[in-house]
Amino acid sequence: MEARRPQNPSPGPPAPGREDEVVEAEIVRPVQPKGTLDALLDAGERVVMPFARLGWRGARGVSRRLGVDRAVERTADRALDRALESDRVERTAERVLDSELVDRVWQKVLESDEAQQLVERVAEAPEVRSAITSQGVGLFEDLRRSAREAARTLDDGLDRFARRIFRKPPRSSRPIYAGGATRLLALLLDAAILNGILLAISALLAALINNVFEPANVAGAVTIAFGALAWGIAAAVYLGVFWTLAERTPGMTFFGLRIFDEVDGRVPPAQDIRRLFGFVIAAIPFGLGFLGVLIEDRRRGWQHRIARTVVLYADPEIDPGVDESGHLPRGSR
Repeated sequence: MEARRPQNPSPGPPAPGREDEVVEAEIVRPVQPKGTLDALLDAGERVVMPFARLGWRGARGVSRRLGVDRAVERTADRALDRALESDRVERTAERVLDSELVDRVWQKVLESDEAQQLVERVAEAPEVRSAITSQGVGLFEDLRRSAREAARTLDDGLDRFARRIFRKPPRSSRPIYAGGATRLLALLLDAAILNGILLAISALLAALINNVFEPANVAGAVTIAFGALAWGIAAAVYLGVFWTLAERTPGMTFFGLRIFDEVDGRVPPAQDIRRLFGFVIAAIPFGLGFLGVLIEDRRRGWQHRIARTVVLYADPEIDPGVDESGHLPRGSR
């Protein structure tokens, strides 16, 4: 009997030169044509969609004109507000915030490198530095203005008391000449600044003198005498330099005071030196040379009479009639 051949023989290797045709036949598949139902659906979609879009736009326009959308938004907002204001939502939020999970998450956030970098970047931002600087300057300005106003009030009270004691008629208004309380406060501030500058120098000199003079008593006496002399010289230089260069010391600047010549306003250096000597002379008789600041009409002591100068208020915001142009204000001569 003849052997039966298999119905589906396995294809053998392609003939030489037909490899590309076999691969192309395997890759390229013939596109099956769409059925009648798919074609009808596509055609219906193309016809219906323009009408559907037009109807949706028309419905939205009608709802806007009738206020339906606004009513829906208000209803949703009221429902959301009632939900947020309910006790259940509040208790749930408190439980979530008080949970250990939130604490652990917050602790991890604070300990992360990203949080540290964020803090450093915020601290180094120019806007933050500018805000801090402006706040500091504003605080200093408020402090200085309050100090000036308080000093002016003390001037008025001290002036009334002194004029009553010495049987002088009371003033009808505050003069433009600086009073005794403001000058004393400015002088105390200058003394504090000068002491701060001389503190390190005094400590160094005291240690040097103690090493040179072995007896404790002699060293202590010499230290005190030398320190007093050095402080007096430094105070004279301090006042002379600021009076000559700026016509006011830092203390006078803080309290809004300025030195003027009693004739033309500007004070030359020679006149400042005479005022410095007059200051020492007024202090020698137990400070009686400063009494004119309290009872004299132009509030002048011996130092002012010797140097022919006056001290005026110099803050135009709280002192009426102030002229900072470098000339003596009208009516003050």
